[in-house]
Amino acid sequence: MFSSFPLRFYYLLPLVGGTAWFFTLAALWGYWLGQGRPVYPSQLNPYVAFISDIGAYRLKPLFIAGGTVTAIAYAGTIFAAHHVRYDPDGYGIKDARWKKVLSIVALVAGVTASVGCISMTIFDTKHYTTLHRPMLLATFLGIALSACCTEVVYVEQMKPSTEFKEMRK
Repeated sequence: MFSSFPLRFYYLLPLVGGTAWFFTLAALWGYWLGQGRPVYPSQLNPYVAFISDIGAYRLKPLFIAGGTVTAIAYAGTIFAAHHVRYDPDGYGIKDARWKKVLSIVALVAGVTASVGCISMTIFDTKHYTTLHRPMLLATFLGIALSACCTEVVYVEQMKPSTEFKEMRK
């Protein structure tokens, strides 16, 4: 499936995810401001509502749709970054085994973050307070772990004496 998808279009994954998340946040925040900044029962800070509070009480379908598009695009972006690195039609890099293992960890962590993000939007703060927070934690830990693993795998390319000089052009 991905081998028939042209590599030049992989940049669209983070663009779609970022755009979807930006407009989801803008819509939720705009709605909250437009309603006169109401205070929700699950809201911890009386001056600023979390997006989970706004999404739980009024705009749950938007929150789920925006979170799902963002989560799928995030997992796709992590997959694409590591797929292009090792695919013979991409860069075809022959890395050390530990870097390939880190790539797999990054992929698993990215999928975990995506599942956590989707679950977090479904299990909202209004109805599932005790389940919402672990999903939030899973999302952030998955993002952090996938980002760290991806950085470690790719950091060698930034060194001046690297064999990957052609990749920086």
